[in-house]
Amino acid sequence: MKETMYEGRGRRGLTPPMSESGHKLNKIFVAFSLALSLHALPSNAGGSAVVLQYHHVDLGTPPITSISPTNFAAHLQYLDDNSFNILPLNEIDEALKNGKELPGKVIAITFDDAYVSIYTEAYPLLRLKNLPFTIFVATDLVGSSRRYLNWQQLAEMSEHGALVANHTQSHLHLLRLLDGESHEEWRLRISHEITGAQLEIEKHLGELPKLFAYPYGEYSLNILALVADLGYTGFGQQSGAMGADSNFLALPRFPMAGIYADLKSFRTKSNTLAMPIHPINIESLLAPGNFKPMLELDFTEGNWRTSELTCYGPGGKMNIEAINAKTFRVLPIADVPVGRSRYNCTMPSNQPGRYFWYSQSWIRKKDDGTWYPEP
Repeated sequence: MKETMYEGRGRRGLTPPMSESGHKLNKIFVAFSLALSLHALPSNAGGSAVVLQYHHVDLGTPPITSISPTNFAAHLQYLDDNSFNILPLNEIDEALKNGKELPGKVIAITFDDAYVSIYTEAYPLLRLKNLPFTIFVATDLVGSSRRYLNWQQLAEMSEHGALVANHTQSHLHLLRLLDGESHEEWRLRISHEITGAQLEIEKHLGELPKLFAYPYGEYSLNILALVADLGYTGFGQQSGAMGADSNFLALPRFPMAGIYADLKSFRTKSNTLAMPIHPINIESLLAPGNFKPMLELDFTEGNWRTSELTCYGPGGKMNIEAINAKTFRVLPIADVPVGRSRYNCTMPSNQPGRYFWYSQSWIRKKDDGTWYPEP
């Protein structure tokens, strides 16, 4: 399996609105520390879930962040025709953290940035099929123009299957310090961005689970520690499925846009499983001069097909070195480019047509230490 870009039927009924006590229980479930999220659960418990990430559902928006309404409808039809279980994201999060078994072929549907096409194009299809979904909103954008959802639209969708979650206030680059800003000042500013967004969402929609999506999919160990301290489950934009052994501060989602949203690719990704490895807690923000970061995969106990493990990154297919029977080192063959990139690793499972998938994100500044511009 190769991905070069960095990039059901089953349970379809929705749960009724949560009571106040249920919301308090949610907060307890998601308030895991970094250490607990990395070490608390038994190997490979609970199964896997694939989280899909969409932005625009529109023909007139940038292809790199867009899917056409026709292709989005085809995605939903495929899931329906093949008996996938589409579940609320917070229920998946709670089940995996608490060692509960998930049903087979679990999917969560998410959207980022609160674009209005979620309401005009995606929501009618999701409501018709009675499917739950999550919208990660940057609250400063809500109602700011006709391009974005307003609170009335979000409130309507929240009554019909939508969970509205945190994507900061201003959709900023979390890792970037302002000129002359100290680490302590940076941490306070980012804390305000996250907690302020949560307060704004709850002012309009009531208390909600503390789920957080990183703008641009960018995070570092410092960001993960902050998100842990604030009590959130964190979601990135790196590929792969989530499982009980995943790092619940940096959970994967499959970006669905452009050429990577075609139905053939969607079939493969929607059927993936969480790579059966111990949680990885590694710095994705590369230090100056670290152009070829190495990655180690430490597999849990099991009859895995590790001889068929394959990884791709800058330069193409990467070499893999066995350290012992369970631990493998992924060796880079080319420099990680400036900007955001990733290593993608897949391995066949013993279920026909289903692959384990893990993706490691990297962020590299320019050689002079300054940040790269956004396209």
